[in-house]
Amino acid sequence: MTYLEEAKAFIKKYPDIEKDFKGCTTQEVEHLEQKFQQKLPNAFKEFLFWFGRGGGQIMRGTDYYYAYLSDEAFENWKEEGIVPKDYTFKDQGIDLLKRNSFDGEKILENSILFMCHQGYAIEYIKTNEGENPPVYIFVEQGDWKETGPTVWVNSFSDYLTNMLRQHVERFLKNGRV
Repeated sequence: MTYLEEAKAFIKKYPDIEKDFKGCTTQEVEHLEQKFQQKLPNAFKEFLFWFGRGGGQIMRGTDYYYAYLSDEAFENWKEEGIVPKDYTFKDQGIDLLKRNSFDGEKILENSILFMCHQGYAIEYIKTNEGENPPVYIFVEQGDWKETGPTVWVNSFSDYLTNMLRQHVERFLKNGRV
């Protein structure tokens, strides 16, 4: 069963966008499961195989994709002493939540942080909430500062479809597609 049928059908209408998608290898996905010491939900794995290495203009400017999930993106920072040697992508989320008086370690337990934007917004899934889990969000503004993370979308597949639609709408509006 494919969880991302709707997202894939939508983006097929825009081959100039999809041509830039780069998926992860089986070894990279297995590496993430070993790193997180958790089985990844199937909908999330399907995303990784589809365009988990890169999406061209999709999510550009946001910490997203395999290089962040695997912590490869931080290797130079670690070597230069900018972040501790054991620093992980998930630490960005933990730090953001702590900075806003929430228990980041407890909240992100059994979670895969897959998006961090400019250090003030995160999105994540919980690995113990099924094969197509809800997506949670926290943004350092508005009600979230009082209530903490909330369910953003009821399934990862709906999240991905909505995210792709929003990006394509902006590209169309700006004449980039």
